[in-house]
Amino acid sequence: MSEMYNEKMKDINARLGIQDDLNIEKNRKLIFVYCPPKVGSTTLVSSLRLSASDKLTILHLHNEIMLKVLYNITDVTVNEIIQYNKQLGKQIYVVDIFRTPVEHKMSSLFENIDTFHFNTTVGDLKTYDIKKIITRFNNLFPHLAPSDHFKDKYGIVVPEKFDFERKYLLVEKDGVNYIKLRLKDSSYWRQILRNILHIDIFLVNDYETDSKAVKDVYTNFKNNYKIPNNLLENIKKSESLSYYLNDEERNTYIQSWQNKSINENHTPYTVDEYSLYNKISLENHHMSEIQTDHYMDCGCVCVACERKRRIVLEKIKRGEKTKERIIHEETKTEYIIEKVNTIKNKVMNKINILNKVKNNDKISKPRKIIKNNFITIHTTT
Repeated sequence: MSEMYNEKMKDINARLGIQDDLNIEKNRKLIFVYCPPKVGSTTLVSSLRLSASDKLTILHLHNEIMLKVLYNITDVTVNEIIQYNKQLGKQIYVVDIFRTPVEHKMSSLFENIDTFHFNTTVGDLKTYDIKKIITRFNNLFPHLAPSDHFKDKYGIVVPEKFDFERKYLLVEKDGVNYIKLRLKDSSYWRQILRNILHIDIFLVNDYETDSKAVKDVYTNFKNNYKIPNNLLENIKKSESLSYYLNDEERNTYIQSWQNKSINENHTPYTVDEYSLYNKISLENHHMSEIQTDHYMDCGCVCVACERKRRIVLEKIKRGEKTKERIIHEETKTEYIIEKVNTIKNKVMNKINILNKVKNNDKISKPRKIIKNNFITIHTTT
């Protein structure tokens, strides 16, 4: 590697928050959760951060657009960053997640349905006839959530079959470990990650569409949606469905949607129509889809965030359900308030002690009485 390239990559690592001092444990092991949006990756990232921020460095990326928007990185790919850090001697894991196709498409639409697809507010969206949203979804159906990073982005030889017994895939190439999980197996992720990382990761649910502002519209949509026959036929032919689900799982899944299908066809947008739709929507929309504050745990390792992380993790270990978040500005404020209150309490305790001593002195201090040229000392009790 040339000196110029090294300097550029050092700068990129710095922007991403990747530290290169290998004497520190968390700098030696990097986890790139590099996958499409809306597959459960935020839950995985927050769980990793909450459980092992002192042992791992966790990066969450969907594509090079995120590098540009969040970190002003424009001339390097995610894969190049992965390979560079491997060459520095770090242990690298790259994680992708499979989500069943119809649900993945639904969640993808509702991720930015207000700002991008309808250019409106969630409040206004609630007044829309649900049929209008269903029609839009069907128009976009073939074009939503088509990517499989494990097969399309990593540049690895993919096994012929998914390992349904272990419930994950692990492929090593050039010293980098590539992992494929399934969202449907999230209840097993703790065990899977313990086997791979040798670290106990406690799982938390994070950033689910059902818990966001648009949840009422999303619930209404799911309750009313019936998949057109021709779109269901396309799902049946899906290569990813055949690869990531065994025969029983696949048949059960297809049957579940067969029960929610209608015997009519819908003609979705063509590739050209979808391209025009995207162009117009991008011109009209008023908010970036890339968000930085939607994690339960944003990964900051300052004193305040580490303190809050320990508190939240202990609650989770006890089986408590908590919506508390580790967000730097919030935890910093909490930390400052607690420190101020602690100082106030200490000061008040000292004042109380001094007042008590002072009062005791007044009660027990000897009085000198001069009588007949003799000094008599009286004490009061």
